[in-house]
Amino acid sequence: MVFTAAMQRGYFLLVLIAMINVVVSLYYYIQVVKAVFVSEADEDQPAINLSAPTTILTAVMIVVIVAGGIFPRYLFHLASAAVKTLP
Repeated sequence: MVFTAAMQRGYFLLVLIAMINVVVSLYYYIQVVKAVFVSEADEDQPAINLSAPTTILTAVMIVVIVAGGIFPRYLFHLASAAVKTLP
């Protein structure tokens, strides 16, 4: 939606740069998934101990991400408002 609006307004270079960034990020995330599911650990790793603020922040961010996935209407309205501000 944002890329389409940018293309319609003539921001071809900006859309090209964004698409290159998308390809680079997809490659990165595929490598992460590959490392998690395909590679085997060399040895047993100890459990990670997180501080209380880090645990709370992680829980809050998980709730925000899940809520954004379940109730995407607010995000769509936010994106529409951002597109309308383009010159």
